[in-house]
Amino acid sequence: MKLARRWAVTLTIALAALTSPGARSQQDTNSANYIMLGCEAFLVDPIPTSKLLIAGVCAGIIDTLQAVKPNICLPAISTRRLLVRGVVTYINNNPARLHENFIDLAGEALEQTWPCAKQ
Repeated sequence: MKLARRWAVTLTIALAALTSPGARSQQDTNSANYIMLGCEAFLVDPIPTSKLLIAGVCAGIIDTLQAVKPNICLPAISTRRLLVRGVVTYINNNPARLHENFIDLAGEALEQTWPCAKQ
């Protein structure tokens, strides 16, 4: 019983420390500045183990955007790596915008890099 109680107390303290405002990073985890760490890691082969999660977040966002945005026309042969590289290039060419929301900026990057032909 003592061991179970000790574990419960330890877990409670750990959770409190993780969720307290002082323990959280002040970095905006929705910003391009933050998620670009994962995008750049995604382009490394193999992806560094320490960046697997954020690399997956980056690739997942880009996959979703290309699927739901109607004004993106990808080449017939396109890979996830090509899409991520296009977004990374676009955002790196606009470093003053790294503070902006990654989803908005990545959507813009896809639209600008692979626009649909006007009919």
